[in-house]
Amino acid sequence: MHLPRPNRWRAFATAPYRPFQAIAVGQAFTASYASDALFVPLLLRLGAPPALVVVVGAAPLGGAALQAFAPQILRRLKGNLRGLTLSLALAEVRGFVLAAIVAGVAAGAVGLLMGIALISVTVAIGQTAGVLSGSNISLWTAVVLPDAERRLVGPRMGALTMALSTVLLLPAGFALDAGARAIGLWAYVAFFLVGGMASTLTPLAVARLPHPGRVLVARETAAATEVPPVFRRFTDVSVIAYFGQGLIPSLSLYALSVLGMSAGFAVALAGVAAAGALAGSLAAGSFLLGGSSSRVLRASFLFRAVAAACCVAAIPANPLAPAFLLVGSALFNGAGNAGALATNERLYRLAPAQARVHCQSRFVGATAAAAGTGAVVCATALALAPPAAWAVYTALYAGSAISRIIATFRTEVSASWSSPSAPPTETAIPGDGTG
Repeated sequence: MHLPRPNRWRAFATAPYRPFQAIAVGQAFTASYASDALFVPLLLRLGAPPALVVVVGAAPLGGAALQAFAPQILRRLKGNLRGLTLSLALAEVRGFVLAAIVAGVAAGAVGLLMGIALISVTVAIGQTAGVLSGSNISLWTAVVLPDAERRLVGPRMGALTMALSTVLLLPAGFALDAGARAIGLWAYVAFFLVGGMASTLTPLAVARLPHPGRVLVARETAAATEVPPVFRRFTDVSVIAYFGQGLIPSLSLYALSVLGMSAGFAVALAGVAAAGALAGSLAAGSFLLGGSSSRVLRASFLFRAVAAACCVAAIPANPLAPAFLLVGSALFNGAGNAGALATNERLYRLAPAQARVHCQSRFVGATAAAAGTGAVVCATALALAPPAAWAVYTALYAGSAISRIIATFRTEVSASWSSPSAPPTETAIPGDGTG
């Protein structure tokens, strides 16, 4: 068992990493009080159809495909990765915009339909920009930090974000239910304002990161950007898994519209998800310092298939359905966060140093497009289904489980949990650390 190493956390807590710590804190508030945990119950309360909620929540998955154009954008910006990331980081303070919209609805100055439209657009654009911002911050750390420091910083940023999200979300569920009964929509306004104020830490901290200099990206040529076949196969398997991710209807949407749970339960569900993600981040982050990223990735696919099976079991006739959803949420996010860390680590181990920008942009673009396609299938199925049709949700969760099982068996792994993976002879590089 690989437990978190206190000495590495002490190293991460030192002054040179203050900006990274502040980014993690800011992102925790954005994820807790300006994202899915609140906007799903809010949109349903305003009367939005479930299919629209799915589309809004999935917009960042498909929108992240824009990362595929990162090389061209960086060339146009003359390699100004810092300026691009700072611009995208401003989306993290979208809580202020959401607070203003909901306040307008609560005061009667904005109609319900207009409120739903404005909230949907703000969330879709803001979360997409936030995902792209996160990808660019990850690329930034890969450019300015040696690999050993990158492996120290990335997992601990994620763990800090998830730990704080857990602390913020679990009590927020009770507070939201009580507040909504007492002051109605103004309870959402209060949460959005708190999220907006704390989220200002993210752009301020990004501005303090070590300067990456000009990240100049050469124009693509067959020789300059050719990637190993093992990287292409890794991308192909990831596309299958991300399509399955897009198929998943929000668990809070299912809890609210099918099981009839409260908005507070939906927020608590997000808190359990954050706790699961924290556990996955701590375990995987410690192991990946010297372990096989390919085996962690395959294990994460398997656990996500189990999570989807738990959601399949959460049918209305099952008295334990809410408990199955809670378990599924914890597993989805725990395995998902571990898988994200393993994916990121494997990407940078497999991508040639001179082609990291191209490889990252291609990978993110392909997987985001796959997730977006899955989300379109999900939204279409819910739009065509009658209200609260639990069988459609169950079929979508089952489809996600099948895609993760396929990815589990197709993932190429290293010979052991501590050795690098062994690509075919013609592409193998002894000791290249591609595990």
